[in-house]
Amino acid sequence: MATATSSTRDQLFRTASQMFCDKGFHAASIRDIAERVGIQGGSIYSHFESKDDLLWHIVQNAADRFFAAIRPVAEADVGITQKLRMAVIAHAEVITGDLNAAAVYTVEWRHLSPERRAEVTKLRDEYESIWRAMVDQGIRERYLAASDAASAARFILSSLNYLFTWFRPDGPLTAEEVGTLIADYTFDGLRRRTV
Repeated sequence: MATATSSTRDQLFRTASQMFCDKGFHAASIRDIAERVGIQGGSIYSHFESKDDLLWHIVQNAADRFFAAIRPVAEADVGITQKLRMAVIAHAEVITGDLNAAAVYTVEWRHLSPERRAEVTKLRDEYESIWRAMVDQGIRERYLAASDAASAARFILSSLNYLFTWFRPDGPLTAEEVGTLIADYTFDGLRRRTV
């Protein structure tokens, strides 16, 4: 029974992520999601309190995956050049690992209740601060020519976050190759050219 419940919950996550991504949060109804999963509309409420709750769990799960990927990189005992490149690849791999959830995390989170939006904003700020610290180190060590760590970190994250709009799992590049390309483009553009 627990496995069936877990399986249904996973299906709801995947289906809701896809539908929120394809149609938008407001246009995807609980009934549509349930129908696609093959359960009654009311059955969703044994797994989630509301559509907002389902969106919250998708967003929270995506945030957990971003933190799980970036924390080991930020704490790694490697030079800042390697660390920043590893961070770009790690972020790209989270996005490409679940494109629908990445789209929901990037765009649809704004439809959460005000309290939950505030929580997500806090999580996003915390995540960005990890990047800001790495970028700041890159600036201090004269690897990056950026004058402001906050705007440079936002630039890097912005170049990564919309991967979900164009990356295709069956395309010519793997997630790691895409991350490496973005790292090359980013750091060749930001790298200090004079000593």
